[in-house]
Amino acid sequence: MSEKSKAKTPRQTIIALICLAAAAAVLLLVWRTLAPKGVAGDKTISVQVIHSDGAAKSFTLHTQQAYLGPALVEGSVVEDHQSAYGLYILTADGETADEGNQEWWKVTKGGERVDTGADSTPIADKDSFELTLTVGYDG
Repeated sequence: MSEKSKAKTPRQTIIALICLAAAAAVLLLVWRTLAPKGVAGDKTISVQVIHSDGAAKSFTLHTQQAYLGPALVEGSVVEDHQSAYGLYILTADGETADEGNQEWWKVTKGGERVDTGADSTPIADKDSFELTLTVGYDG
């Protein structure tokens, strides 16, 4: 390697790192701008918990919360199990998912999959959600 090549390598690495940091900052700004936003205020939502045996229990929650996670905890539908990413639904309506058997609580809204975590899923008056105990992480 020539002396010129050796001198350019650290400089190119620094420039690449600066570009990467700038791209990450732009992506974070876009995500914060476009992420769904909740609005606090009086609302009533319904939540149906579907257990492993197929039994279902419906809850009607009256809340001022803007997002689903805090409303579920406030209404005692789920236990408050916080992770590094926010609420992790481990127990709903008294039934705890067995992670060793790949069980988890799938959140749907009106039967459609929710692609946000419970703490970042906005709620509006008359929304309807389902928590279904699911087996298999590909499900």
